[in-house]
Amino acid sequence: MYSLDINFLKDREVRVFEARPRARGGGAADGDRRPLLLGLAAALVPLALVGGYWAVTRGQVNNLQARSVALDGEIANLQTQLQEISDIQGQIDLVKAENNAFAAVFNEIVPWSALLNDIRTRTPNRVQIMSLSQTEGTTSEIDPAATPPRSGGVSITGVACSYDDINDFALVLQRSPLLQSQSVAINQAQQQPTLLDPQTQGRCPGTAVGDPDFLIDYTIAANITNTPASELVDELERQGTVGLVTRLRALREKGVIQ
Repeated sequence: MYSLDINFLKDREVRVFEARPRARGGGAADGDRRPLLLGLAAALVPLALVGGYWAVTRGQVNNLQARSVALDGEIANLQTQLQEISDIQGQIDLVKAENNAFAAVFNEIVPWSALLNDIRTRTPNRVQIMSLSQTEGTTSEIDPAATPPRSGGVSITGVACSYDDINDFALVLQRSPLLQSQSVAINQAQQQPTLLDPQTQGRCPGTAVGDPDFLIDYTIAANITNTPASELVDELERQGTVGLVTRLRALREKGVIQ
């Protein structure tokens, strides 16, 4: 058998290859970097958002803290002003209390000058007043334990020409606005044992000549009214109590009394 030897090296073309530098990153082309950049950007966006949110929040916190400090200062000023207002209100209340106490003194007074003049004008011709004195006042017969009247009372003693004259006097006193009508009472009425001497004592008005006169000793008690003087201005003015009336009207104009 024959062997065939073929030499292919003689016919092989010698080719020269230029060496190219390898690209960094494992040889990836420049266009292949976009996914990497996109991924990096996607990672940085949330970080930027978080950082911006933190900066905004921090700014709001700083503003709120500054506002809180300012409000604390305003609250301190308001508390100081409230304390001043409270002090002023206390002074106002004290002045009002003093005014009310001052007004009460005048409002609870029934001047004796007015009372005496009122009783004098109501005294009948056949009745004579010998004395008039102030008392603590009388309580109701229904409730003897009741508190005596604030203004007290009066006791009138004198003489009259008859029992009827004493009764008439008591009825007239009941119509006085300066007395408590229901408290007017005749405590004592007694005929004197001796006749009235015309030579030394005169005669009772209206008594016929020759008729004997016996005087009647009497005592009438009554309570002074508790009606405020501010409600008796017209009556007090009629009785000539000018000073008190002027003060009461001034207090009424100022609103201290009604």
